[in-house]
Amino acid sequence: MTVQLDSDEPSPEIGYRVTKGLLSRRKDFTALFAYNDIAAIGAIRAIREVCLKVPDDISVMGFDDIREAAYQSPALTTIRQPLREIGETAARTLVDRIEGRRNAVAEIAVEPTLVVRESTAKVPIYPRRS
Repeated sequence: MTVQLDSDEPSPEIGYRVTKGLLSRRKDFTALFAYNDIAAIGAIRAIREVCLKVPDDISVMGFDDIREAAYQSPALTTIRQPLREIGETAARTLVDRIEGRRNAVAEIAVEPTLVVRESTAKVPIYPRRS
């Protein structure tokens, strides 16, 4: 299942609202991957409100690895972006272009890191039923 977000507000509210909608569909799912950590925090709240447990019933994963992710309860599994590397690469590329050492636009890849914490679990053998 996927959901198109209707906003990009920097608040847990969007993850909360979207997850409430997913849960109301009454279709079982065992994991949720939020578009960022803040939305994942809102999703965890929505899951708890319907008396489900993270990660026992539904695993939740975010993206960004904000500082607060490690201090949530449960601590949030997330994808860490190498922000320093991204910034240094962007600056170096810009300087190279300004100084004429690089003319063409090139694809530059940076490798994110999976940070496994407490909000994810193995897929259950027998998923819960509604």
